Formats: sequence, structure tokens, C-alpha cells
Amino acid sequence: MTSKFTIKNIFWNGLIVFYFLFNHSVQAQKDAQFSLFSLNQLYLNPAAAGIGEETRFQLIHRTQYAGYQSTYAGDDGGALSTQMFSVSMPFKNFGVGFYALNDKSGPRTDQDFKFSASYHLPLGSGQLQFGASAGLFRQSLDFGKLRARDPDDPLIQTGVISEIRPDVAIGARYETDAFHVGVSLNHILKPEYKLGSETGTNPLPQTVYLNAGVNIELGYLLDIQPIVLVKSDISTVSVEGGATITYNKRYWLGGTYRQQDTYFILMGGIYLLPDQSLRLSGAYDLVIGGNKAKAPSSFEVMLTYALPKVKAGKKTIIRTPRFRF
Repeated sequence: MTSKFTIKNIFWNGLIVFYFLFNHSVQAQKDAQFSLFSLNQLYLNPAAAGIGEETRFQLIHRTQYAGYQSTYAGDDGGALSTQMFSVSMPFKNFGVGFYALNDKSGPRTDQDFKFSASYHLPLGSGQLQFGASAGLFRQSLDFGKLRARDPDDPLIQTGVISEIRPDVAIGARYETDAFHVGVSLNHILKPEYKLGSETGTNPLPQTVYLNAGVNIELGYLLDIQPIVLVKSDISTVSVEGGATITYNKRYWLGGTYRQQDTYFILMGGIYLLPDQSLRLSGAYDLVIGGNKAKAPSSFEVMLTYALPKVKAGKKTIIRTPRFRF
């Protein structure tokens, strides 16, 4: 027991030092952002494929700056939106996963499709997991939603231009009943997109994710889990963290703080079925500082369905009226 708490203390002290070293930076990464990051591990780290020893399906919808109205009617209101579907399943000491993501930001749309695989190695009281993912990342730009200074300029593109590039990520993760910690590197190939330009490029920067959580049991009905996520594209860093509280293994509430425009995020959820196979979760973001030009709210909804865990051992005997043994 003492060694477990020593490992956790060292880990959290390291995160605190990391936070203060880079607290002057502000997030500028191009990846989609999720408030329910603690429930969306596969997107952050391919090593999370197959965790939990159950097959899990997830649907997520996020609206950023809900109600924001642009000054240009062609921007469809101006609010950013993200949708994602993912599936993760275990297979002996391995895990496989897949996700498809659609991220729309005004005239630009990003679509990300990745297959993930991981290997789970027993280590101490937990598992050390290594993973990699590979797929395609598509960027498109709708020039019809851009306002040119000279609309009659023959060099200005028209319509929608898109490009698809291969994309790769790697990650590692360690998980026990008491805590988990993972690190990953995304966009290893740094794919570049010209989108109609002869000279300019729009590269995806390599992005590092560090995320962790600690499970603390307070009695029989109450569990608390501090969580933290650090994102960096080397030149900038963003940190967010907080805690969630679960009651009776069915209801949960939480809150986090994000170091970007001073966000405070409220979240919660409920297991809709007695066997905990179906879970509905949501998050509501409040902008309490920074850029007041944006609408001060965003929301996120997640639906998760998990298949029952495969039980090892002998098959259950089925008795019939004819054979009573």
C-alpha cells in the first residue's frame, strides 16, 4: 500500500512542476477538443484500445460557443461542432480500436479516421500498455464561405477543396485499480495541406498528450477521481484538470478548469441500465474570462454502450424438465 501511494505522490508532484514550468503558454493545437476527455481515452492515446476488458461503443457530439452569431450569413451561425464515433475491444493480451471524427470550424472541416492496436503487458499490480494508430486525416476548405476583398480576383479559388494525408500516432499507458497515466504523440508524420495554394502549407503539428487519473474510494458508495490532461505542440502548452465524484456506481458529477480563455466545465452522467452497460454523459463549458467576443457556453453529449465482459471458466449447466442433473 505504501509503495502505491509513493508512486502516485511522485507522479502528481511531477505534474505540478510541469504545470508551473509551462503555465505562461496558451493552447494553440489544431486537434478537436473534448471536455469529457477522461471518458474518451482512445482519441487521446492508441494504447487505450481494449482497456476495461470490455467491448465499448461511443457516440459524441460537441458544440463550441453555442449561440455564437457571425456577421456573415454564409458561416452557418459560426458555432464550431464536432462528432465522433469510436469502438474499442479487447482480445487476450491485445486491444483494437477505431474512431471516425468530423470537426467543423467555419469554412474548414477536418475528418480523422484511425485504426488502433495495443499490447497489454502485466506489470506489478497493473498493466503496461503500448499502442499505435494509423489512418487518414482529411482537411477541406469551403471557399464559398470566405469573404474576399476583391471577389472578382481570378486567382481566388471557388467551391470546396480537400486533401487527404496518412496520419500516425503512438502511445504508452500504465493502469492499475488505483490510478492510470498515459502519454502519446500524435501526427508523427506532420502531414501538410496546401488546399489550393501553390506555395503555402497548413501542417498538422506533432502533439503530445499526457493524461492521468487517480481512483479514491470514500466508503462503500462514494468514489472520487482527480483527473488531469496536458496538451502540447512543443511551442505551446495547455493544462486542464479537476475531479469527478461517483455515487453508488451509477451517478456521477464533476468539474474541471481549462487554461484557455479561463474555462470552468461542469459535467455529469448516469448509467441508464442496471448492468451499467449504457451510460449517458454530458458537459457544459463556461467562459469566465479571456475573449468575451465568444458566446460564454459550449456543451457536449456522450452515449456509451459496453458489451458484457466475457466470463472465463466452465459453461453454466442448463437444466431441463427431462434431465434433472
